[in-house]
Amino acid sequence: MKQAITRLPALCIILMAGSILVFQPGGLFRFVWIKLVVVIIAVLAGLLSPLRARLPWAVQAATAACVVWSAVAMLVSDTPLASMAGRWPRYEGLLTLGVYVAVFAVGAKVLGGASAGRRRQLLSMPLAAVALVLLLIAVLESAGLRPLGGAADVRPGATLGNATDQGLVGFVIAGVLSAGASSERGWQVWLRHAGLFAAAGVAILSGSRAALAGLLIVALFASCMWMRSRSWARPKIAAGAMLAAAGVAGGVLLVPAARDRLLSAGTVDGRWLLWDRSLGLIGADPVFGVGPSGFVDALPAYLNGEWARSVGDSFPADSPHSWPLQLLAAGGVPLLSFVLVLGAVAVFAVVRRMKEAQYGADRRYLAVVLVTVAADGLALLTHFTAIGTTAVVAFLCGGLVGCEGTGVPVLRSRAMAGVIPARLAAIFAGIFRPAVSTAAGAVLVAAGLAIAVPATIAEWPMGAGAKAAAEGDVVLADQAFQQARQLRPWDSDTALLAAQAFAGPATAGDQQAARYAVEWGSLARERTPRSQEAGTALAIGYLYSGDPGAAKNLLDGLVREAPYSTGLYVHRGVAQFGLGRAAEGIADLEHAAALDPGLDTPWRILSNIYQRLGNAEAAQAASQRADALSRR
Repeated sequence: MKQAITRLPALCIILMAGSILVFQPGGLFRFVWIKLVVVIIAVLAGLLSPLRARLPWAVQAATAACVVWSAVAMLVSDTPLASMAGRWPRYEGLLTLGVYVAVFAVGAKVLGGASAGRRRQLLSMPLAAVALVLLLIAVLESAGLRPLGGAADVRPGATLGNATDQGLVGFVIAGVLSAGASSERGWQVWLRHAGLFAAAGVAILSGSRAALAGLLIVALFASCMWMRSRSWARPKIAAGAMLAAAGVAGGVLLVPAARDRLLSAGTVDGRWLLWDRSLGLIGADPVFGVGPSGFVDALPAYLNGEWARSVGDSFPADSPHSWPLQLLAAGGVPLLSFVLVLGAVAVFAVVRRMKEAQYGADRRYLAVVLVTVAADGLALLTHFTAIGTTAVVAFLCGGLVGCEGTGVPVLRSRAMAGVIPARLAAIFAGIFRPAVSTAAGAVLVAAGLAIAVPATIAEWPMGAGAKAAAEGDVVLADQAFQQARQLRPWDSDTALLAAQAFAGPATAGDQQAARYAVEWGSLARERTPRSQEAGTALAIGYLYSGDPGAAKNLLDGLVREAPYSTGLYVHRGVAQFGLGRAAEGIADLEHAAALDPGLDTPWRILSNIYQRLGNAEAAQAASQRADALSRR
């Protein structure tokens, strides 16, 4: 039993590294819930380990302030239940955010303190193995293959599901492995070096500009630290740093996809526009924001004509793609302020640990990993958080600030001394409080698993339902979605995703699919009344089940809330024509075409309408316009 307990820190480390690789074949969103389950089990292993390191009290206080304000923002949001549950695909609600905090604390316990050297060395081994596996998958994907499945027209991201996430994990692993370990021998040295180059390759093959910038920062700093540890002269260090930068640049130039993306500004303009619109949303309530996970429903009201022309509404943004804006949207200025304070006290704690470190290898590890985490923060200025990346970084952050400690500080005031002797207080703090904290943490972990495991299982019927709906078997699809709903009844987006799955065949004339879209869309609207996605799916259900009046009334409200959503005008144009209001329908479709001049759908529908009205010349002109746009 004692031997099993002492192996728990190693199990925690291996599970945290392994969470990067796990995914769920056959699931609808394969890279979220299964990772969350593995991370929660890792938290349990770390929680039950006999180690005594912990977060410094100042860090604990700042973390508690962030947690409390996030909870307040959830409760005062328009949809508190949906905010607490989290929204697809990242589900960063109460459970996931709580796991981030728990991983931070467990990282302090497992990787922190003066005796963490061997555990840090252990961390390097599974991370190196993970990097080698990721590199193999990334190479295959860069060659056009899809070993893990997925759409051929989407940038792959190995086992992270997103190319930028793949790149972030790549350079973070490279940073940890470049910190080195003085006690490595034989195969460990070779594995770490192989993992280091593999991790750099993973970042390069991602093609992410943010990841490449992070990799360059890590390469420059780590190489300089390594050369300084060997007492190289400054000119030699400068030459070595230039060689490291040239290595990164050479790797990018050798990969055509990474080179082309680095030199392209394809997503830059859209990102600036997203940030501009996000600031408008934040300005409406700078104190509480819209609550965690509330961004996706709130943003459409703040979009404009430029957004409709440049981005469109095919893929609704669920995050501002920048962590400061994400915090402002989730909890306003107070939440951002608390996180900045947390970052400041954490950096102070790391600097203090570096000064107190007895060995140069410890100081080098702390410095390199601190810069790696900072580079990840810089990269996230243009990206979003997710369980696949954030959990590992939170684990490393906890290890940076973790310090040895046995309990709460003993109060030495006269009043306290008169009631509880200092020795008795120390005994209580050293024995009973850790036991109570561990028991409470185990209960919370069990509660988290009770939610996360069924939610993970639900991904299989969700995937089966979406597949069946696309193949036209709507009865089987409905049964699968019902099963998924039973497994996670708290998730409003189960109904949303079901409604969207049925909306596709409904537009092709399947009235039974349309009726299912109405049923599931109505349920989704009950849970998230401001969801434009749920409203659109429900309107499609109304429209193609033979109730264009209900569709138009719903679309009128949606258009008032999001006046620059092209799709809403397209659907309302069809509804208007179904009600015998041809002129109004044509006006809506022409307005949709004006909002997004590159969209061919309004012109195809206009061609059909003109044909039904007997205007062959206008029908042919609209059809030619649609064909020209589709060939672009």
